[in-house]
Amino acid sequence: MQSKNNKAIIERKQSVIRKHQETRLCYYTCAIFRRWAYLIADHTTSAIIVCIIVSILCAIKVATTPYKNDLLGFVPYGARSREEFAIHDEYLNANGRSVLMMALIVAKDGGTVLKDEILREAVKNGFTVQMQLLNSNMSLNNRIALGYPVTLLYGRKMNIQSLQLFQANFYGINLVNDSSMNDTDMIDTIASISNMRSAKMIALIYRESSTGGWSDEEVIEYEMSIVKYFQRVYQPDHVKIYLMSVSFLDHEITRAGLSMLPYLIVGFAIMSLCSTFSTLISAAYMQQITIHKIYLAIIACICPFMASATAIGVLLLMGVRYGSILCITPFLVLAIGVDDAYLMIHAWQAVTKRCRNYPVKGDCEAYRLSEVLAESGPAILISALTNIFADAVGTFTGSPEITLLCYGNMASIFVDFIYQLTFYSAIMCIAGRFEMATETEQLNKHSIEIGAQNSTNLSNCCNQTACQLHDNVKHSCATLLNGYVKLITNGIFAFGVFCGWIIFVAFSIIGITRLKIELTTDRLFTQDSPMIEAVHLRTKYQASQYTMGQFYVNHPGDLSNPIRLQRLNEMVSELEHMDCSWGPESSNYFIRDFLSFEEIFAEEEEAFNEQPTSTENSQTAITFNEKHLKPFLEWPEYETWRGFTQINETRQVSAVRGDFNVSVFLDDAVYLDLIDNMPTDAWQSAVGTLACMAFICFVFLYDTFTVAVVSASILSIMTGIIGAASWMGIDLEPIMMAAMLISMGFSVDIPAHVSYHYNSAGAQYDRPITVEQRLRICLSAVALPAIQASLSTTLCVLGLLFIPLYMAQVFVKIMVTCITLCVLHGLLIIPCMFSLIDIVLSACHIRIYDASSSNN
Repeated sequence: MQSKNNKAIIERKQSVIRKHQETRLCYYTCAIFRRWAYLIADHTTSAIIVCIIVSILCAIKVATTPYKNDLLGFVPYGARSREEFAIHDEYLNANGRSVLMMALIVAKDGGTVLKDEILREAVKNGFTVQMQLLNSNMSLNNRIALGYPVTLLYGRKMNIQSLQLFQANFYGINLVNDSSMNDTDMIDTIASISNMRSAKMIALIYRESSTGGWSDEEVIEYEMSIVKYFQRVYQPDHVKIYLMSVSFLDHEITRAGLSMLPYLIVGFAIMSLCSTFSTLISAAYMQQITIHKIYLAIIACICPFMASATAIGVLLLMGVRYGSILCITPFLVLAIGVDDAYLMIHAWQAVTKRCRNYPVKGDCEAYRLSEVLAESGPAILISALTNIFADAVGTFTGSPEITLLCYGNMASIFVDFIYQLTFYSAIMCIAGRFEMATETEQLNKHSIEIGAQNSTNLSNCCNQTACQLHDNVKHSCATLLNGYVKLITNGIFAFGVFCGWIIFVAFSIIGITRLKIELTTDRLFTQDSPMIEAVHLRTKYQASQYTMGQFYVNHPGDLSNPIRLQRLNEMVSELEHMDCSWGPESSNYFIRDFLSFEEIFAEEEEAFNEQPTSTENSQTAITFNEKHLKPFLEWPEYETWRGFTQINETRQVSAVRGDFNVSVFLDDAVYLDLIDNMPTDAWQSAVGTLACMAFICFVFLYDTFTVAVVSASILSIMTGIIGAASWMGIDLEPIMMAAMLISMGFSVDIPAHVSYHYNSAGAQYDRPITVEQRLRICLSAVALPAIQASLSTTLCVLGLLFIPLYMAQVFVKIMVTCITLCVLHGLLIIPCMFSLIDIVLSACHIRIYDASSSNN
């Protein structure tokens, strides 16, 4: 009786493992792949030639196209700073790219820049006041007071922080009562003229509106010619000059990126050697080692780069901007493409072994290729579609640079999928043709035909030792695989892995909570770049001193109306009395300057008419008169307000911003919006990738448990990447964001292959199989290609660690972390989760069966 119950329990437990039948979508997909294989086998030469020609032409287009980065590329769509930047450009009448450069001037001795010889060297074309009188021991002009921040020039107060188009010139200022200096004579000289004791840096802004019909390329060439002049020709005696411009910034970032190229070439060579070595070992194990495996392994590494060159070249031909962020796309394609190629090689060897052991009628290279594509094609398709759909979602969120990266990823992955089915399949077909010819030749050479029978095979006598060694290795590998499968299907071990996985996820979440958002431009440059010192000086003396806001009143209305003018003045007064504001003396307010002009205009008119009036009446009579705007803007000290006349008079009033429609422009506003946007980009990309993976897997596999396990695994990989980056001290910034997006794409690849092969394992059997058997079939097909691809990609990027460049080291750390997590999840955590789910379901089913039996 007990034996019957145990037998019933075993049968019930076995019935829990349902037979995974091939879905209709997978069935039709495999049928299409089989037909495609025969088509490629008939046109191998044409497929190879066409792919090579297209790749070369597109690579030429990529090589001859200069980079064109967008200053606002990482600023999110709809960000307020974009509108404010556009209003600022409209104020400056900027119809296109204008010349904008800043020269940061410091003393060579590290001291003050207020010395006469330094000022004369910094400003060649100018004049001096007060110094000649002081040197001649004459009394100073009492109508001039060179104070800081407000200077008095002939009775008029001027804010020297705002004279040059809302930019100050002196930074790192120490006033008379702030500190002491060693140079006593210098102190006395300066103190008698100004309240400034010292200044560490002079900043000169050179801005030229886009006039003369210059193209963007001509503006870049002009700015770079100035940079080269100060770097190579001009040799000052007393000062150091550091130039900053968008063109120079792009040049240095591009130079930093190109500095990684030699290391990538070395990494690619090492990767090719590793690929060849591992492929030959695999072929030797399968007793299929030939010289053709060498170029199959090397072309497996070349094919992703061909796909990237083709995809980016086509995008450039379509008018897409060639941003430098597209340069990281090949790494994603390399990781995915190499894995796909190894999967095809491994499938080819398995099909060849099967055809040797169980010969089939009509065996040829086309038949074997059809079996290879039917076995590995759906997994490759799932991985490609997941990345393409996730990147398609990313194009509608984030910022222009992220959109550009998504376009590049989508196009490259799509072309790589096409090249795998055409170029690489054709290469594999040719290699298979030679291999099959060699097999036939060796069979005829080592066999002695007697009558109608094949007698003794001489190769068995000659290669008895080699076969014995192969059998020993094969037995060891089979034992290793069986032992590993038994280990991960052990309930205690699987539960321990599950607990460790939970701890890992919690540890990663803690790392995410302590992730800092940091934007430091000097991380983008090589260590010999002059931009590093320029950024350091700007951060130390300029950015830390104050932040200047420019307020544009887009709809001032009728300012001759005293009530409306009063309301505008009240708004300005409120801004001037905010916390940390420097007050009215730091403001450059158009109305005040204009009313001062009106007062002078009234005094001159009064003097001309010789009709003196009281001061009280004259002040009351001064109002805003629009007719006097034109002469007001002709005065040199008021010419900075000319942009006011460029504002579009027909701009509609924005109800959200009130009747004045005020916009605020800050130099760092785009970076502030970027700080707010990067976390959003990160979680949106993660959610998009996860949702697309779940959707594609469900459509192809139609198995809820498989989709749930793989989705949780991908979410864990993404969490682990960000958490590990935080624990390694990497901040959330654009470089980390780009590397993370690439890693998210690769995080789908290995789990997608594992999920497909696990779900389709045993489809050829007529009976249900256990999870242990299913995992053995799955890992025998996926494990080696996954390890090969991971090791090859790691070796390719590992050489970048030797470059003293922040972006290279961040990229390597994140990529290696991603690859490690993908292998661990694909070959350890996902199988353990499948095993645990099976144990839980079996236990629940047995308990239900026992309860129903006791009731009966």
